[in-house]
This record gives sequence, C-alpha cells and structure tokens, in this order.
Amino acid sequence: MMKQNHWHILVTGILLVFAAMGWDGIRWDLTSDRRYTLSETTLKILTKPDKKLLVTVYLEGDFPAYFKKLKDETHSLLEQFQSRNKNIEFEFVNPNKEGEKFVETLIRDGFQPAEISVQKGNELAQIRIFPWAQIKYDDKIEKVPLLVSVAGAGIEEQINQSIENLEYAFAYAVNKVTRKHKPKIAILKGNGEWDDIFIADFLWTLRDFYRLAPFTLDSLETAPEKTLEQLREYDLAVIAGPTEKFTRRDKFALDQFLMNGGRILMMFDPVKAHKDTLFYHYKTYALNAELDTEDWLFFYGVRAKPVLVKDMIAAPVVLQVGELQGNPQLMEFPWVYAPLIKPSNAHPVGKNTGQIKLDFASVLDTLKNPLRKTVLLKSSPYTDLVGVPAEINFEDIARKPDPETFDKGPQIIGVLVEGLFKSAFEGRVKPFETNFKNQAETKMIIIADGDIVKNDTKEGQPLPLGMDKWSGLQYDNKNFLLNAVHYLADKEGLFLLKNKTVRMSLIDKNKAVTESSFWRWFNLLLPTALSMLFFSVMMFRRKRKYGKKHV
Repeated sequence: MMKQNHWHILVTGILLVFAAMGWDGIRWDLTSDRRYTLSETTLKILTKPDKKLLVTVYLEGDFPAYFKKLKDETHSLLEQFQSRNKNIEFEFVNPNKEGEKFVETLIRDGFQPAEISVQKGNELAQIRIFPWAQIKYDDKIEKVPLLVSVAGAGIEEQINQSIENLEYAFAYAVNKVTRKHKPKIAILKGNGEWDDIFIADFLWTLRDFYRLAPFTLDSLETAPEKTLEQLREYDLAVIAGPTEKFTRRDKFALDQFLMNGGRILMMFDPVKAHKDTLFYHYKTYALNAELDTEDWLFFYGVRAKPVLVKDMIAAPVVLQVGELQGNPQLMEFPWVYAPLIKPSNAHPVGKNTGQIKLDFASVLDTLKNPLRKTVLLKSSPYTDLVGVPAEINFEDIARKPDPETFDKGPQIIGVLVEGLFKSAFEGRVKPFETNFKNQAETKMIIIADGDIVKNDTKEGQPLPLGMDKWSGLQYDNKNFLLNAVHYLADKEGLFLLKNKTVRMSLIDKNKAVTESSFWRWFNLLLPTALSMLFFSVMMFRRKRKYGKKHV
C-alpha cells in the first residue's frame, strides 16, 4: 500500500509541475544564454503603458523555416511583455491575405517588404514577406523592424542577429511611444562645421528620434554665461566636421557641458585635405588643421595625431580613363586614403553594422587615466601613415601599393570615452565666470574623421549618408552614427540590450540531406519503442504483483 501511495504522489507531482509550467504567472528560463529572461531595463519600461498598447506583427504567412523561427521568437517575446503588463496586446497579420490595397498602404507607410526565393517542387518561386511590427499607443505609431540587415552576412546569420535584437527593438519602441519628451540634441555651429546640406541625411534620420536645434558658440563672446546655461538644456552636442580653431571660451563651454552630464559626439579632421580640390585639380595638400583641441582632449585621455591613414582595405574611386565615341570610359581604382572599417561587434555601437567608409582619416592615441576607453573604429593591419605637410595626387592611383610599406598595423580612428570626467579647467584661469563644476559621470565619442557624417550631393540634393555617388556603393555610416547617438543619449541603459547574445546552432545542410532518412526513421521508431517498453514493464510489474496473490 505504501508503494502504491508513492506512485500516486509521484504522478500528482508531475501533473502539478506541468500545470505550473502552463500558468502565465510562472516562467522558467533554462537556456544557457538566458534567452527568455527580460532585462531589468525592459521590465522597467514595460511598467509605463497605463492604457492599451497594440502591437501588430506583419511577419505572418507561409515562409521558410528560418523566418518561422524569427516569427516564433517574436511571439514568445510579446507573450513575455503581455505577462508583465496586461495593457499590452498583440496580433499577427498576414498582409498578403488582406489584399493588394492593404499591401500598397503598408509599403507607402514605410514597411518595405523582403522578396525571397523558395523551392516549391521543381520550381523556384518568389514570395513577399513583411518583417515588421507596428506599435500603437494613444495617437502615437512606431514601426519596429524585425529583420536586421548586415552587409555580407548570410540569411541564417542575419536571422540570428535579428533574434538577438528583438528585445532591444521592441523595448526601445515601447519606451519611445510612452515617454513624455524627446531628448534634445544641439548641432553645434560657429567653428566651420559642415553646412546642413552635407549632413542633411544624418539630421533627417535623427529627427525621428530626437529634438534637434542648431546651436552656435559664437554667442559666447557676448553672452557667455547665458549661452552656457542654454547649452546645458541639451542632452547631447554633435560637432560635425569643424574647420576653424576652438577658442578657450569654446572649450570651456564644452567642458562645463560635459561636467553637467551632457554627452558629445565629435567628428573632426586633425588634418585638412580637400577631396574636391583633388578631383578638379588632381592634387591637394594635406596640412595640420590647427583646431587647437589638443589640450582639451588630452585631459580626457585622447590625443589626435596630425597624420593621414593609408589602408590597403579601402573604398574604390571612379575615374575617367578615356573616351569612346563621345562616351566617357570609367574605371574603379582602390583609393588608399578612403579606409573601409568594419566596427567590432564587441560593443553595441558597432554591433550589426557593415563597413564604414572614411576619407582622409587621422589617428587617435589613448592615454592612461581613470576614464574607460573603448575602441570603436580602427584601420586594418595593412596600414601606412603619412605625415604633414604632404602632397596627395591621383597619380598615386596608377602606382600599385607596395604591401611591405603598409606595416604600421591597426590604427585607432574612433574611440568611446566614459566614466567620471574631471574638468580640464580645474586649477586654471577660467575664460569667464560661471557656476563652475569639476566632475560628472558622462561619455563622449571622438572620431578622427569629419567626413564620416558627410553625405554626397547630386544636382543640389543630398544623397543618403554612406552612398558613394561615384561608385554607387552604399556603406553603413548612417547605421553606425545612429547607434553612436542612441548610445550617448541613452540614460536608462536601454541601448546595452543590443549586446544580448543568443547562441543558435546553424543547420549543416549537407549533413541534413545525407542523414535525413536515418533521422526520419529514428523519430518514428524511437517513441514507439519507448512506449512498448514502458507498457511491457508496467504489465510485468502488474502480473508479478497480482499473480503472487492468487498463489
């Protein structure tokens, strides 16, 4: 009787466990990478919706297994969101079943479909899918891209990276539609920065996420205290391609902006070399830009070197090499002064970004001090350096680069500095009187290339940032800089979710084909064999137990 009670207790316990696993209040994440565990930042954001928030996912339909995996992971994540806040509702919609008018409306609203090829019988068919979601909250609507596009990555790798990005993408979108105010960004003027037309695509991209305003430092000459107080109202300051010297007042204002918790994205050229002059006159001169930022940056642990980077891993330049019946003959040549940089996935700013195209980039050194430095951009191992002054001409293109001279190794071009900053003006005479502050926890990104943010123009109109109008190639400058701004402006730690790693084993397709018959029969016969074994054991125990009683 005791043994029979033990069996009853065991069966009851198993049933209770399964019942608990099916209850929304209890979820166990047994994965090694904690794939189904929401971060503390996400949990905090999910408390914000105090009324209905509807998520519509358009990734629905009949599509290949890897897209089905992305759909299933999206569904699982939204279930977790809903379990934390009952105001969150979600639905999956197949746009292709809603009619062509519905599809046209989606495309017009910016939900660009993906066309993929699938094998149906003996034919290769094209299907259209929409890897997007939409969030509605009050009168706000936010698009959520589900598929991360990474140049050079295979589809399975892209799906894996997209799954890693899901929590960040949805948490960011929920935060965006529920927040009261957009962060403010100052686009600094007054030191010869790029005109708006040359950073137009960058600004248009930022306007969807932030409040932007031009901010001139010229007014520091007449109303320094008022100007600094106005600057302190911004969360982030962007310095894009300055060409004129920074005065002590400028540097003091930026220093105090940092000391009050502001962040700075600085993209500048320690060496000035004019690409337009090179194209029209076939030569230009590289000179020290003399921006007078050395002492200011040095105190934060960064030193800019007035040298140019030459890299064998470089973008091509298109030149006319002749003419045939009135038509110009164009040819691509490697241009070693335009390094192609692949940011590291180790930091969220560089994660899931493709190659970045630079022009006449310089080198940064990091110095020892308590601040943390993270290298975001660096040249390839096949790098050479050119000191200034120097003459640069297109005749260099005709000469095949000598690999033995490109032996300087990787050079730092972009760096993130963060931590407890101390004022560069501590113990020094201040350019003007203000409510001086000596230290603050903040961060700053410094890139020794002002062209990284510059978009080309065609017929007076700006082209997309990262597009080379001569070769037609598209680089990932925009995505990288958008990541940089998101990281700097993020004061909640939300952007760190991009560092989430999901370890998913990719299928060995050759092995799957060769061993498909074995595993098909294995999956068919194993459950049957186990069931027969289980019932045989039960029958044996039953016969042995009750057979003895009749003896």
